[in-house]
Amino acid sequence: MIWALVAVLLAVLVGTFLVRPRLKDHFKGDFAGIKTEAILGPIITLTVFLSAFVVAQATQTFQRANLQASTEAGAVGLMYQNAGLLPDRTGQELQGIQVCYARSVVNYGWPAMQELKPSPIVNDWARQTNGQITSLLEGPGSVVSQLVSLNRTEAETRAQRLYDAAPHLPILTLVLMIGAAIGVMLLLTSFAVPDMSRRVLLALGFTLAVLLGGTLYLVEQLEEPFTGIVKVSPTQMQTVAKTLTADWEVTHKGEALPCDASGKPVQ
Repeated sequence: MIWALVAVLLAVLVGTFLVRPRLKDHFKGDFAGIKTEAILGPIITLTVFLSAFVVAQATQTFQRANLQASTEAGAVGLMYQNAGLLPDRTGQELQGIQVCYARSVVNYGWPAMQELKPSPIVNDWARQTNGQITSLLEGPGSVVSQLVSLNRTEAETRAQRLYDAAPHLPILTLVLMIGAAIGVMLLLTSFAVPDMSRRVLLALGFTLAVLLGGTLYLVEQLEEPFTGIVKVSPTQMQTVAKTLTADWEVTHKGEALPCDASGKPVQ
């Protein structure tokens, strides 16, 4: 949405250099243009309400995405630990799958979300997790119930993460916001008092345009929490992947994982 910021800034130039010179000679009666204080009042009010309402909603999406990423990483770590409690090393394969799942989320899941698509490799490890839990249903009840619950948490947070990757503000809302920002800047710079110098008008107009355009840009960044400048990174999952890999190397010396360092299955 960087183009929206550019459009708002262009509206200042259009209003100042093209529209304003043609309008000031047509003012009738006592009207002599919009004074500076009249410009500042409505624009500040508009900015405050617009920012408070829209940014608050976008921030909720960003915070929820961050929470889901942390919850998913925690579920993977607990799944690995609980699988290690199963007798006779029956949970070893499930532990290996969890290591590979964590690696694949970091290296394939996050990049795929930038294209608003699920990662086939991540989905494959998720299917293998489901298969392993099904085969372990006859194990100790307390451990198996924990594994089932953690698997459900993994699935739910993965689905929510993919859902939050796409923007959810209605397109009409965005159109109205962008149109209002451009229109306000165009009108205010067009009807500014004729005796206000262009230098002052440009400085004032550009300041307000950056404020409005920056708000629109921030909304877009928060609405797409896994891309752009302000984004949720897979830091928690990276930490879990490193921790589980280190534990695997100590607990299962000489045993190879079913994936490479990136989480891709080993043929």
